[in-house]
Amino acid sequence: MFVRLLYSQMTVRLSEIDALRGIAVLGMILFHAAFDMKLLGVLDFEPYGWPLIIFVRIVQFVFLGLAGISVALSSRKLGGQMKRGAWIFSCGMLVSLGTWIVFPEDFVKFGVLHFIGIAVPVVALFKGRPLAAMGAAVISFMVGEYFLGFSVETEWLFPLGLLAPGFSSLDYFPIFPWLAAPLIGLVLGEYVYGARRPVLERIPG
Repeated sequence: MFVRLLYSQMTVRLSEIDALRGIAVLGMILFHAAFDMKLLGVLDFEPYGWPLIIFVRIVQFVFLGLAGISVALSSRKLGGQMKRGAWIFSCGMLVSLGTWIVFPEDFVKFGVLHFIGIAVPVVALFKGRPLAAMGAAVISFMVGEYFLGFSVETEWLFPLGLLAPGFSSLDYFPIFPWLAAPLIGLVLGEYVYGARRPVLERIPG
């Protein structure tokens, strides 16, 4: 259901995208399973330590990039993308509620579903504008890196990547710098799959 919610807007099914999506979802499942076992004391490791962080970041980037590709391949107008984003964000709020009940100190405040719910309509604004999308991706990444050096007094700017001292969340995907991933996915989706055909089918021979 989770994957269908994120990618059901795709009006074109491409086998290689489906395969890549499956790999990304499997990677996310494996990481979160290991993370949960660490919380329960079954495993003793640092989930964001070297070199595991490389695997984690690649999986996360691919997962979010595919959300951008799905926007590129969708025939939905902006209103439809906003509705889809609202549904995904609502599911994120349910995750927040559930984790607040179990982990009141570290509940998910702005996780992957919250992020994708916001990102989908934002990315849709850049359809057909690859240069603007890439520029926005670069700016998003740079702003996110810039925000890393800041600590703010208010506790309500965490969706942007600005954190107050003591902030904690089991899952956290701030708009900056992560908006870069679906924006790049949008550009790749429009450039590589503009013909709505798998790349492998277009290779001669």
